[in-house]
Amino acid sequence: MIRAFLISFFLMTTLSFASESPFPNPLIPQRADPWVYKHDDGYYYFIATSPQYEQIELRRAKTLEGLMCAEPKVIWEKHEEGVMGAHIWAPELHYIDGKWYVHFAAGEAEEIWKIRMWVLENDSANPLDGQWREKGKINAAWDSFSLDATTFEHQGKRYLIWAQSAPEFDGNSSLFIAEMDTPWSITGKPVLITRPEYEWENRTYKVNEGAAVLKRHGRVFVAYSGSATDHDYAMGLLWADEEADLLDPASWTKSPGPVFVSSEENGIYGPGHNSFTTDEHGNDVIMYHARNYKEIAGPSLRDWNRHARIQRFGWTSDGFPDFGQPAPDTPAKEAPKPLFRDPLYDGTADPVVIWNEDRGRWWMFYTNRRAKAEGLSGVAWVHGTHIGIAESCDLGHSWERFGQANINLPEEIDVADPTHWAPEVMRGPDGTYHMYLTFVPGVFENWGHPRSILHLTSDNLLDWEYQSTLDLSSDRVIDACVARLPDGSWRMWYNNERDGKSIYYADSDDLYNWEDQGKAVGDQAGEGPKVVYWKNSYWMVTDVWDGLGVYRSDDALAWERQEGANLLKEPGSGEDDQVIGGHPDIVLQGDQAFLFYFTHPGRVEPGLPDSYQTRRSSIQVVELKYEDGKLTANRDEPTYLKLDPQFSYPLR
Repeated sequence: MIRAFLISFFLMTTLSFASESPFPNPLIPQRADPWVYKHDDGYYYFIATSPQYEQIELRRAKTLEGLMCAEPKVIWEKHEEGVMGAHIWAPELHYIDGKWYVHFAAGEAEEIWKIRMWVLENDSANPLDGQWREKGKINAAWDSFSLDATTFEHQGKRYLIWAQSAPEFDGNSSLFIAEMDTPWSITGKPVLITRPEYEWENRTYKVNEGAAVLKRHGRVFVAYSGSATDHDYAMGLLWADEEADLLDPASWTKSPGPVFVSSEENGIYGPGHNSFTTDEHGNDVIMYHARNYKEIAGPSLRDWNRHARIQRFGWTSDGFPDFGQPAPDTPAKEAPKPLFRDPLYDGTADPVVIWNEDRGRWWMFYTNRRAKAEGLSGVAWVHGTHIGIAESCDLGHSWERFGQANINLPEEIDVADPTHWAPEVMRGPDGTYHMYLTFVPGVFENWGHPRSILHLTSDNLLDWEYQSTLDLSSDRVIDACVARLPDGSWRMWYNNERDGKSIYYADSDDLYNWEDQGKAVGDQAGEGPKVVYWKNSYWMVTDVWDGLGVYRSDDALAWERQEGANLLKEPGSGEDDQVIGGHPDIVLQGDQAFLFYFTHPGRVEPGLPDSYQTRRSSIQVVELKYEDGKLTANRDEPTYLKLDPQFSYPLR
């Protein structure tokens, strides 16, 4: 049996090494089971478990920090039926004998928990190119739940370590080792090297999984993870002498205590399923996943917020790895002013911000008016463009144009030069994305034309399919926003231009069928309503062209206007912020709320002649504050922004 005893005190407790992380954390949000591979081409390659467990994504960068904003590419997607049809977990990338391999776990579409180990192969020099071929299943000694395969070479032999449920042992999974004869098959009898036997490995579930190999100081180390995938998840350690027979169970020693655990002090929970590499300076680095909160609503495997995290680690005088504690989240950084300008038209307006879990990044949809275009009238320049998309790969601090939304409309309403304004974008309960888009059928020289609100849906936030044109209060309706009510139904607010630009509302049980309910707010003209539930009240802000009007309600029906000056009426002093602000989005982040809005920086005084400088617009952000029962926003206070995707669920 495996030797397991107290080698030294450091293995029984949280280690004392003071971890220092020069890296931003989390490094890559919502990517669990992270694997990083440093290749001799000078690139770091990153692969991990993606949300929804449906695909394998790969990226590369010259630096570890560069992986954060490296372009992700989906290299393989699950089968629609049969094997490899569900629970695509824990991919690892390896370069073996001149070819690339991905080892991963997958269930069957019809039996999602029938999880086995599979292999892909690619003979391109760059694994982001070429074709990935399915080499088949890794057959273990018996056919049972198996996952988390890792492979390594040692003294001229290649080995596989994996987690599997064994018929002779009680528990969910134990770790086994075997020699490999090809990158997709093993030879000989598998050898047990650890099973869940200690209390810390048996919390909720009896688990040993997620092996990662590290060879240093004359030893072969295997880090692994145990217990359920919540705050009890932690890492243990095995080791063997580098000259030992790795297929002899007696060669392996096991730490009786975990070596990397949750840190209440740093607010990081459930660290595990790691990989090892070295940074650009040769320092040893551990990459792992963990959450930045302890309590989980619902099944832990359906909580996507196990983020890929990274930090350096050291070594004890005895030559053992000293992982220290999981490093805390990197502090939020001050948001720049302006936050974003569109490089194509320089006419950004009407922002709405949403988490894109497929790409693991924040997206901003916006109206993109043609400020740069020459020879257009004072009406035509705000027409004739599609919805722009900006993307942030660093949790909201910096933004770059990604492209435009692909709006697919039926022939009967599609026109050559459509105008798309003021999108509302949200995620429905089944994961479908919904857009409520203001649609103008062409480019016009005056304001006397119809405007309607279209409903579109998408499964990727980029490609949108038409569902309906909403039957609302008039033929001139714009600027929808939607919020979910406590009973699970939905309410939409929008601007009815036929009624003095009052705010109207409609209700729906399913986001598809809407029943108009009439006027919600009509004491002043306004557009671009945004409604959220925050600080135990519903709040509505509207663009009244003199800053933002603010309303409060207990039931989302009766609205009381906030007294005092409008939000964003007083200019700020930052770049592009020295004018009133308009048409916002509100992004809730727990106890915090952020107001994303646009400005016309050139409109510093009324009556200026129409020009590019008065037309161009920028996106800004400011933190909303709740003070003495009112909403306030000080544009000249620094806004520290680090958007957390955990607050994308539940629905706003």
